[in-house]
Amino acid sequence: MIIVASAFLISLLFSILLTPLMRMLSLRVDLVDVPGDRKKHRLETPLLGGVAIFVAFSAAIVTGLLLWPNISEGRIADTPLNWQSLGVMVLAGGFLMMLTGLVDDLMDIKPRWKLVLHTVSALLVGIYFVIKGAQLRLFLHGGGLAWLAVPVTVFWLVGITNSFNLLDHADGLAAGTAAIAALFFTMVNMLNGNFAVGFIAAAVGGASLGFLVYNYNPASVFMGDCGSNLLGFMLGLIAVLGVYTPAGSIRELAVLTPVLVLAVPIVDTLLVVVYRKAKGAPLMKADRNHLAHRLMRIGLTHREAVVLLYVMAFLLGVLALLLPTLAPYQAALIFVHALGVVWLVTFFIRKGEKSRSG
Repeated sequence: MIIVASAFLISLLFSILLTPLMRMLSLRVDLVDVPGDRKKHRLETPLLGGVAIFVAFSAAIVTGLLLWPNISEGRIADTPLNWQSLGVMVLAGGFLMMLTGLVDDLMDIKPRWKLVLHTVSALLVGIYFVIKGAQLRLFLHGGGLAWLAVPVTVFWLVGITNSFNLLDHADGLAAGTAAIAALFFTMVNMLNGNFAVGFIAAAVGGASLGFLVYNYNPASVFMGDCGSNLLGFMLGLIAVLGVYTPAGSIRELAVLTPVLVLAVPIVDTLLVVVYRKAKGAPLMKADRNHLAHRLMRIGLTHREAVVLLYVMAFLLGVLALLLPTLAPYQAALIFVHALGVVWLVTFFIRKGEKSRSG
């Protein structure tokens, strides 16, 4: 517990100290997000916050590798990965994802090609982890469907990476949601004896929370795609590496634990795709039809919309903690309850939009 708490505190401290420095560097090299079109912030805002998140996360992982080389990895997705190899892999994978996003930040790539770039990078890193044995086995372990574990894992990693990139549309939303998700992944893995993955999750949580100090509305710095890429991929990977039952095997509906922990970015992505499809808008074109945008359109302030989504992420995360301890029918009821929470939020958004347009 002390070691995992140290991961959180180290990354938190580094993130708090480094983010202002990256903000000053962004201003010096004129790497800023300019207001206009769908971007409603009032001032030019520095973009290199994601680099601070990566360095803070890396500081915690490197400290763990140097000071605690024998952290128990439990059963990491039924693979032979040990802490040392896992730590090096997440550092390398995180660096590539951060670098990919940084290229986008520097070159301001169009949304369609941005999606292609992020997807190719997540695909390459995801395939590497799959080759090393990290897979979402779900109910596909053994039998004629076992081959589906590889494409399902890669699809998951690509999807969560891009969903966090899309979620970064309101001050503090992506960083806060990542911190909440990392908190629950830490608790789940600590409870099930998977301390190595708990350490990684705690490092992600501390780095995200430290950055949130400066990114909460009104934000003085943005994480950019380098930050959202990194957080999305790391949380998707933590979900793959995690163990969700005390026995270390995936049982009944416990596999839905990561889905509930990451419900906000998943729901936001699904709803914006459905919304664009219904309106006949291009799927790849960025707009202001994400959850936070729509909540603000029905009368919530920026902070109220973001806090509401924090609460939603927290409540669904609490449900996720219960899943591995329940009988199958009880777990099914929990998931039905979670779907009900999501439906209520979307129902009131739609009603609010209709009443305001009418």
